Amino acid sequence: MVNRLSLFFIGLFVACICLCATLLQLQLPENQSLTTLFQHSESLDILLIQSYILPRLSIALLAGGILGFASLLLQQVMNNPLASDNTLGISAGSQFALCLTAIFLPDLAIGTSVIALLGAGLSLLLVLTLAMRKRISPLLLILAGLVVNLYFGSFSTLIMLFFPEESRGLALWSAGSLVQESWRDCYYLALQAVPCFIFIAMLQRPLSTLSLNESNAQSLGVPVARLRLIGVLISAYLIACVVSAVGMLGFIGLASATLVRQLGVRTLKYQLLCATLTGALLLCVTDLLLQFLTYFSGINLPTGAVTALLGTPLLLWLMFRALLTGRLTDQQEIISRTFKPSYYGILGIALILMIVISLTLGKHYASGWIWLEFSNLHQPIFELRLPRILVALSVGILLAIAGVLLQRLTLNPMASPELLGVSSGTCMGILLVLFLLPSANTTLFWLVGVLGALFALFVLMGINQRNGMLPEKILLTGISLSALFDSLQRIAIASGNPKALQLITLTSGSTQQAELVYALPLLLVTLVLLAISLLFSRWLTLLGLQAPMAQALGLNITRTRWIIILFSALLTALATLLIGPLSFIGLLVPHISRFLGATKPQQQIISSALLGGLIMLFADWLGRQILFPNEVPAGLVATLIGGSYFLLMIRKV
Repeated sequence: MVNRLSLFFIGLFVACICLCATLLQLQLPENQSLTTLFQHSESLDILLIQSYILPRLSIALLAGGILGFASLLLQQVMNNPLASDNTLGISAGSQFALCLTAIFLPDLAIGTSVIALLGAGLSLLLVLTLAMRKRISPLLLILAGLVVNLYFGSFSTLIMLFFPEESRGLALWSAGSLVQESWRDCYYLALQAVPCFIFIAMLQRPLSTLSLNESNAQSLGVPVARLRLIGVLISAYLIACVVSAVGMLGFIGLASATLVRQLGVRTLKYQLLCATLTGALLLCVTDLLLQFLTYFSGINLPTGAVTALLGTPLLLWLMFRALLTGRLTDQQEIISRTFKPSYYGILGIALILMIVISLTLGKHYASGWIWLEFSNLHQPIFELRLPRILVALSVGILLAIAGVLLQRLTLNPMASPELLGVSSGTCMGILLVLFLLPSANTTLFWLVGVLGALFALFVLMGINQRNGMLPEKILLTGISLSALFDSLQRIAIASGNPKALQLITLTSGSTQQAELVYALPLLLVTLVLLAISLLFSRWLTLLGLQAPMAQALGLNITRTRWIIILFSALLTALATLLIGPLSFIGLLVPHISRFLGATKPQQQIISSALLGGLIMLFADWLGRQILFPNEVPAGLVATLIGGSYFLLMIRKV
């Protein structure tokens, strides 16, 4: 083990030194040696290296080391090998707080580290609230972190839509930019980190006991709860400091802590030391390679987005390994409420009323709120509203059905269509069309979107075919595909290309481009798919009895899973192609239907379809009115509504 560990660090260190020396030599003027960089010089080329390149290398070493240290500390105090700044949503919370402050409170006399820490604390609190049970499941904790990431990501997207010019610089920073103009950030980051390192070094012996069973640690006189709180707060503070200095750096901390554990380091003291060195060297090597790419090809990629891109397979592998010791699924709660057939009528009436309100009630530039009579249906305003209403209704129904199918298939109340990865595959196709082709029409977007969805489904099935299409692993694969698309999207936005704003608009869930020529046929197709989904009711009932019992009753488990997953993918891809990826609709609606007492599959599918259409209609109408004459895309409104409800109600699931 020692030899393997030594070889790893020697190899990484030599690679870092060689790349660093080569890059600096390329930047130096002719007939100048590396020693010139450490001397006073009046040469502009030397000054640029001293003020830009060297601080960038230093900040990479500092930020990578801090993230490695903080992630391993998080894993130790939470006893969770998947815990890190990204998987627990800490970085996302810090980023959102800093973006919000930069746009709306630019003159706020509070340090960026304090603001980032407040955002990190809020995010971590939400994650722990979502995942809290009698015992916190590691995988449930990670899924809760991903939910919070989606929520904060929606807010950030909303800010970019309404403040494109002001947030242009923030886009590059939030993607994880290590570009430096002086040594100031290096000094500040070092001053913030060193006291934390010293404090944890003083506590390393009691922290080591947290690896034991909690009762054993307490019997040794260790204040377990207090130690965990201290460890989480210091980790969050260190991560917030890094985010405030250089933005989000994906998976560096997780990769460092994982490598250290895989290399056989056992004691906490050496784990922390090795994780710090590994994070520093990994981030520095990655950034050096990207600087070489910029030097030779002119392509400038943000370091944080690239590390997130490379870290996605690592997260997938770790989550698959975690399934060996823990289950992702939770049993659904026992419902005491009895579902009444009259609920169908109530939901149907509410849906009709929402359609009427969406058609007739709205704001006008000159008159404020106006109510149009149905006798004026020929007015252009109705011709604009009707297609949007039909599309919103269809998308709500499609995603609600997909959510019910996935949650019943996996017996997991946190399963949802966006976690299948098909939405991300569709959006990847749209991204490629936007950035690789000079112009594209709607037909091409549909074609490439379908191909992207099929590719994502092919990858998902290729990875999971050998294990019998286990629902847990399918969801984890979908999560990784979603993280992959998020990384690519951040790279595209940070590139500064004007098409990036179009990408944000297309993927924000807007019904603005809806046309009657396809909106009405779409609603008919949606109703047909709804009828087909009701045919799965018996299968879903048997699946609720657990796999062995269902198989004993004659159900072909593997074939049934394939069919339901393919059907759910079809529903999700169709909805995504219409208005872009939507979060929380497929997650939220089945929860509400269960709250109403819909325990039977047929009851839940029908009630969820009505609720999904109702919520999407309300989101689309509210998005058109809330900031009139500006419009908030329906997808973002639905995400914010659904996310708020989910954050409040998930504790009851």
